[in-house]
Amino acid sequence: MDASTLLNNKMQELNSIAFVCHPYHRGGVTRWMADAAIHAANNGWNVYFVTVTPNKPFKNAGGRETMEQLLTPFKKAITIITEGAGYEFEFGTERYRANTYSKLLQSNVPEGVAVIPSDDSATWAAAADVADKYKMIGVLHGDQNYYYNIAGKYAHQLSSAICVSGRIKATLASKYPCIDSGKSYMIPCGIVLPEVKRDYSSNGVTKLIFVGRLSDYEKRAYDLVLICSGLKEKKISFHLDIVGNSEESKREYSTLFDKKGVREFISFHGWQPAAKVQALLNGADILLLTSNSEGMPLVMMEALAAGCGFLGTRVSGIEDFEHHDYAAKCLAVYAVGDVTDAVSKLVALANIPETERVTAACHMATKEFGMEVCMSRYQEMIKIITNNNIKPMKLNVSSIEIIKSKLRATLRNLKMYVK
Repeated sequence: MDASTLLNNKMQELNSIAFVCHPYHRGGVTRWMADAAIHAANNGWNVYFVTVTPNKPFKNAGGRETMEQLLTPFKKAITIITEGAGYEFEFGTERYRANTYSKLLQSNVPEGVAVIPSDDSATWAAAADVADKYKMIGVLHGDQNYYYNIAGKYAHQLSSAICVSGRIKATLASKYPCIDSGKSYMIPCGIVLPEVKRDYSSNGVTKLIFVGRLSDYEKRAYDLVLICSGLKEKKISFHLDIVGNSEESKREYSTLFDKKGVREFISFHGWQPAAKVQALLNGADILLLTSNSEGMPLVMMEALAAGCGFLGTRVSGIEDFEHHDYAAKCLAVYAVGDVTDAVSKLVALANIPETERVTAACHMATKEFGMEVCMSRYQEMIKIITNNNIKPMKLNVSSIEIIKSKLRATLRNLKMYVK
């Protein structure tokens, strides 16, 4: 192979990326993978998307669309690599699924390409199986032991570990110092920035919004009740839209808000499609996030991109932007559970002139969270990382193991059928 061909192959490698993903769109991670693939392909990258396509809907599909369906409109730009899969895949062993992904990857993606597995452990195992042939990029999407442990398991197969927040990067270094610090990068996942369409009809009422499960375990939803009570005590005119509640939680929290005398200022919307959520963000002044923990909250990025101010707890992802250049005009952070401070900072945010708050929020979103910024950071990282001297964690799935997996899948499928 002459020098010109080698150089051309190297340039192709640096401008290529592959995603390995489970078959169904589950929001969050899978939405980011699809958006990242589409953006990269539209900007001249060679993009490969490896998944499987259910022969018929999986038992646990829950009515979701498949990744292939999601990406089919972009198949001219993205190389979608897939094959049909049935119950033997859905109910088979993790190693069986990983082996399927690995074979698809090796048969269809040029060696040397950077590979990003989804949050499914089988996709990580598949990438680790061929880590000597491809650059394995593991993305830690949350401040959770699952992500730290899976990164630690494949510490010696990773060409790069991407942490979506500073806290995750620091925790990974503490838990698994065997992962070379030079391989660890902080890159928040990006979003497709919407066209800003603000609704300025506030009429002197501070419009608040909460998007998420109305539960008190991770989301500390009861703090919403206390915050609203605090606003009433300060004689602040407000209205809170809650998106994502169930009918059960609506009944429960209606009673809780009523006991504090603020029920009339609350609207429950339940689950809503993305377009409706966007419309509510467009009309809101400030989004509230009361969580005990996060990774890098998508809803924070979406709110700021819509020109909506943000108040959240000092947790992973949020804390990284507490002192950002634009934060003083659009973002405030308080300690988990410190409702008094939350109310004070909420009032301060509400008192910032709306045009200033909207401008700062949009500038922050564009500078930090746009998909263009995200993928530019990935491209710079891919230019640097290497898989030299990396030994793969081989799957070595035998034909006997495949037969056992299929037998197990048959039995599990029969059990589901009987149910």
